[in-house]
Amino acid sequence: MKAQTVEQLLTLLEHPQVDLINEVRLLIKQAEPSLVEGVKWNAPSYALDGNDIMTFNFRNYGSISLIFHTGPKGKDTKTGQRLFEDASGLVEWVADKRFVVKVVDGRFLQAHTAEITQLIQTWCTYAANNFEPLV
Repeated sequence: MKAQTVEQLLTLLEHPQVDLINEVRLLIKQAEPSLVEGVKWNAPSYALDGNDIMTFNFRNYGSISLIFHTGPKGKDTKTGQRLFEDASGLVEWVADKRFVVKVVDGRFLQAHTAEITQLIQTWCTYAANNFEPLV
């Protein structure tokens, strides 16, 4: 059975860190209420204006990864010119317009709530600008 909702997905997935996943989901909703949660690529995903721009990755138990991306039609560039400079130290850039934030546990999430909230809001600002540099 394919999950239609994130709740169904998490029940089927039986992930050992489901409580942490739900804490991150709540943080995302609080950081940017206009994001729409759904299931994409067999994981919770968040869309802005119909374009998925953030998706969970559960492949590495021991941490939960949140992938910030430009959507299914977005193209990675490797120009070496990242979309913005990250002052938090939490970002692992994998392309100029795609990065990962790994949340290892609830203590880490609490310690970095402000930084992760800012990253979500910044990413949504860029998404609303078609991932072009802000002037």
